[in-house]
Amino acid sequence: ANGIKVAVIGSGPAGLSFAGDMAKYGYDVTVFEALHEVGGVLKYGIPGFRLPNEIVDVEIDSLKKMGVTFITDFVVGRTATIEELKQEGYQGFFAGSGAGLPNFMNIPGENLINVLSSNEYLTRVNLMDAANPETDTPVPMGRNVAVIGGGNTAMDSVRTARRLGAERAMIVYRRSEEEMPARLEEVKHAKE
Repeated sequence: ANGIKVAVIGSGPAGLSFAGDMAKYGYDVTVFEALHEVGGVLKYGIPGFRLPNEIVDVEIDSLKKMGVTFITDFVVGRTATIEELKQEGYQGFFAGSGAGLPNFMNIPGENLINVLSSNEYLTRVNLMDAANPETDTPVPMGRNVAVIGGGNTAMDSVRTARRLGAERAMIVYRRSEEEMPARLEEVKHAKE
């Protein structure tokens, strides 16, 4: 170990990769995660049927064995500032703060109850166990579900809706199927 403390902000793919590299070089690495579980989009954005949480946990455990420390429920800038972390001895910082906010289209009805972004929907289902009626996190489970968009996240959302019991789950996209940005394999699985 070289004795230099490095703070990694965010525990998604970029943060975990950076943390692993820095640990290999002997840095004292701490990963700060805003949510209650480590893994970022690997845990909350990708459904378990595509990437089981157990696989992500194996990677996280191997980082822990390398000496990486994880602190959850910690929002850098709110829980502690960069300046305060510097005072605690951190000399290097990596911001891997996530995929960002969803894009809304400013159309009538998008603010209605039971209309969610795919990010919110998948986070509720994947990270907060919202599909379980015994949890406190609600998730709308309609018989008919429309997902607006044509990317991989839209495909994950429509497949999740079907798995949660929607009788009819459909993709609504403004262009042709051939123009969808989702991988062909994801579109195929969504159709199944």
